[in-house]
Amino acid sequence: MTSMAPPRKTDPPASPLVHVPRAWLVGAVVLLTIPWGIVGALYLRGSDQPVEAPTATVTEGPTAQAKPGPWGRLSVTPIIVSPPLEYVAADWGRLDDTYRWYFPGADADVVRAFLASTGMAPDHVTRLVSRAQGDSRIRGTTIQPDLDVVKALSPDVRARVYLKLAMSPLNADQGNSFRFFGTVEQWFAGARISPQTRQFVEPLIYRNGDTLHFADAALVRAEIDDPAERQRLAKTLLRQSTMLVRLSVTQDAEIPALVQYWGRGGRSTDIRPLLESVAGASEAGFIDIVHLLPAFARNRLYRYPRLTTADLEKPLLANCLWSSLNFFTAEPDDTFLDVNRALTSLRQDYHIVEADHQLGDIIAFLDAEGDLYHVVVYLADDLVFTKNGMSPVSPWTIMPLQRVKDYYRAHSDDPRLIYHRRNDF
Repeated sequence: MTSMAPPRKTDPPASPLVHVPRAWLVGAVVLLTIPWGIVGALYLRGSDQPVEAPTATVTEGPTAQAKPGPWGRLSVTPIIVSPPLEYVAADWGRLDDTYRWYFPGADADVVRAFLASTGMAPDHVTRLVSRAQGDSRIRGTTIQPDLDVVKALSPDVRARVYLKLAMSPLNADQGNSFRFFGTVEQWFAGARISPQTRQFVEPLIYRNGDTLHFADAALVRAEIDDPAERQRLAKTLLRQSTMLVRLSVTQDAEIPALVQYWGRGGRSTDIRPLLESVAGASEAGFIDIVHLLPAFARNRLYRYPRLTTADLEKPLLANCLWSSLNFFTAEPDDTFLDVNRALTSLRQDYHIVEADHQLGDIIAFLDAEGDLYHVVVYLADDLVFTKNGMSPVSPWTIMPLQRVKDYYRAHSDDPRLIYHRRNDF
């Protein structure tokens, strides 16, 4: 990796994704911000606090045991987090007269053939294509869709259409869809929305693998007039599945190995007393691994960024690359918000490892073309620390690695994973 080339961009500037050439093999700027417009006036709120706790966590399912390893014996409990209501704007969703579907590189005949191939009703295909226009800027076609047709699509057809649209960052609503791992009932359990709103939204949900999606902000805008109800709906749709992870420590003999694993980054003297106190408990002791993580991750896990007006002057908001490179730092280094600076650090300050992965290793996700589109931090077993998107309503979470793959499935069904470790570890 001696030659360097600038990041490649495959779409017009509207894209939230920066592609990195395969020669780099490292680094990326985050993509898939939570749907646009949700943060509203948050950007103008001043604060000296870095993060905000979620308003609720809801146990989602029974506790399971992770695979044992050098990290010890872990139990994993699924939970759901949602952003504070004051972080969620009521004024979201595009106006229907500006909402369009973009098909770069495809003429109207190609678009018609694609829509027909999804199983869409012939009259719906005809109504949509009748609204198609050529667009020289994308050397393709745009459609201002008939919202009545959009509303009538079945979940299977909607999934086929929207997953195709999501392949171009120009289609922000589909590319940045609301996502939830679990069932519709889990997604909406306890939601403070009206029965009518839920009845309207549920048929618009579609599935990609094990992940549910909602991408019809335009329909919400057209159908729901009450701003407070739109705000409550957004808070519900922004729920995220994550994990509470606890380490079992029952014997003093376990402590040296556990200190070696969880004390990486020069933190052994901090970790050892915690583990000793847990092992000394009268009954089987457990400790949430959040207490074993470096301060950066410990202070952000399950939480949401709290922005200030100063953040408007930064090149980017907190994202996956910034979060991963700062994992072991005492104070976040905001120079990592500069893509070139972050990529240079990952290239020069880290080396690639093939096995025996350890706490703090950075995992880069590459698509079939060798472009890197997301990074996470390895914790233990198949669990990673991740920030999926740079939106203020995207929390830092713990997720199984496969679930992160599913979250970004529109970019690769089978990403290549490259593990990086700091040179000083």
